[in-house]
Amino acid sequence: MIPQKVINHLEEYISQEIYVQIAIIKGKEKISTQSAINKYFSSNHFSDLAKGRPYDHFIEGLMDKCLGKLKNSPMRNKETDDPTIIELQNKLNQLNDDQLNNTYWEIETGEFFTGEQIKELKESRNNLISDLTINENSKKDKVLKIIIGFCETYEKLCQKKYPEAPLPLEILKSIN
Repeated sequence: MIPQKVINHLEEYISQEIYVQIAIIKGKEKISTQSAINKYFSSNHFSDLAKGRPYDHFIEGLMDKCLGKLKNSPMRNKETDDPTIIELQNKLNQLNDDQLNNTYWEIETGEFFTGEQIKELKESRNNLISDLTINENSKKDKVLKIIIGFCETYEKLCQKKYPEAPLPLEILKSIN
């Protein structure tokens, strides 16, 4: 199971990316939020999102941080006071070679992943791709709701972290 901390991190990252892109379109074009979202659907950013690129980028980053690559690292037994390095050293010294080759470190959250959890991430990516596919069978309204949901998530996050900051899309105001 993917740690909740990582799910939150990914959702925050994707929400912020979407929000910023739509806000840029709105600001440049001097148009409504609704019009900016509609223009977003024809952007390269949306195309990349609909292809699962944020997940691909995240997964590639994990694969690059396989603990198996650190098996012979001199830092494995080096004295340190850094709690992050100590945690990493503990993992390196507790796991056998097979386990190290199947353990990946996500630096932003400090979480460790297994190959099974990476498969779950790939499944989440595939679900996002499916949800964002606009064709005859999938109405644009469904995709619109998903994009607005990401924007709502980002505005709620901003309200918690930066209560005085202006929110250019005003998604929460428009639905309340």
